[in-house]
Amino acid sequence: MATLQSESPRVQELQAQSFKLASPIVLALMECDDELRAVAKDLLEQLASGELNKHEEQSTCALLAEILFPNADAAGRPGLDLLEAEAIAAQEHPEAAPILADMDRQESTFAERLRDRLAATGMTQVELAEKVGIGQPAISMMLNRTCRPQKKTVQKLAAALGVAPADLWPA
Repeated sequence: MATLQSESPRVQELQAQSFKLASPIVLALMECDDELRAVAKDLLEQLASGELNKHEEQSTCALLAEILFPNADAAGRPGLDLLEAEAIAAQEHPEAAPILADMDRQESTFAERLRDRLAATGMTQVELAEKVGIGQPAISMMLNRTCRPQKKTVQKLAAALGVAPADLWPA
């Protein structure tokens, strides 16, 4: 990227505005612990790749926002509950309801298939997490459907379990 001094005044202004807009994100990223920072970095790389469809981009941005700027739920705990967030989305955007229902079906199928594959291979959550490079709590959260894995994570899980990604996450 060119330095601000070598660009036209208009480009300099746009670059300065971009840095100003990005600064809260960078500052929040710097405040994250190492594990969350690594997850956020992975999500930012996925966004930058240009390989995500519109819904994946929106989900990735929502997850990044949750990591970097956590909300509090009704009990004051950090993080907005996934079901609560989906209910809000369906209420504010009724056209999202069928998409959310389909995502729920896919997530349920994924959790069932992941659980079955773990049982069939005799692999533990800890062993799978180590192979994939994530924490065991993330595996547990996927199995309990308290988080949705990103496409890249599904691919890593499938590789670690010796199956195709479509064998875990339904298309």
